[in-house]
Amino acid sequence: MKTIVRKEGLAELFSGYKATLSRDLPFSALQFAFYEKEQGWAKAWMGSKDIGLPLEVLTGASAGGMAGVITCPLDVVKTRIQTQIDPVLAPIKPTQASATRTTDRPRAVQTPASAAPNSRLGQSVRHISTGGPSTTLRQHGIVTLDTESVIAGLRAIYKAEGFAGWFRGVGPRLVWTSIQSGTMLVMYQTLLKWFDSHPLVGIDEDRLI
Repeated sequence: MKTIVRKEGLAELFSGYKATLSRDLPFSALQFAFYEKEQGWAKAWMGSKDIGLPLEVLTGASAGGMAGVITCPLDVVKTRIQTQIDPVLAPIKPTQASATRTTDRPRAVQTPASAAPNSRLGQSVRHISTGGPSTTLRQHGIVTLDTESVIAGLRAIYKAEGFAGWFRGVGPRLVWTSIQSGTMLVMYQTLLKWFDSHPLVGIDEDRLI
């Protein structure tokens, strides 16, 4: 946190906050809408309010999975806004580095035969770099978002990568939202049943008459 505040400012700690809300609010709304509908179907099929643990897990996991897939484009935008490199702080490109540091070239080091017994004679020369490790991102073929706007981010991704760009990582998102919702909603139903059987506050029915 100190490094971010020092190098990028306090506001950078909240980078992507609007994008997070834009993802999480629709996700939660869709998740509970799907869950309530599936719970109604399961209870009607079982003919009881107690549908059993397998159906509890299935309804919760499927509700979260469907909501996760639908909101995947919002998750893609949110993730890129929060993880992309700030253009102001981005390191110098290799082409620029070679132009400005012409003297910083790899050196040839003669490796003794005793130090590398398994190496062949023709491979005794090993090139090493005198510079530090590279901190630049590899070429990943995706557009970098220079905006905090979700709408502008969606447009930029669609323009550069097409419809498939909105759903990068949809498989892993389907898996983790299913597991998350299945676990959370089963616990939610378990607690509801427990508190229904063990109320925290006793009710005197004679006083209610």
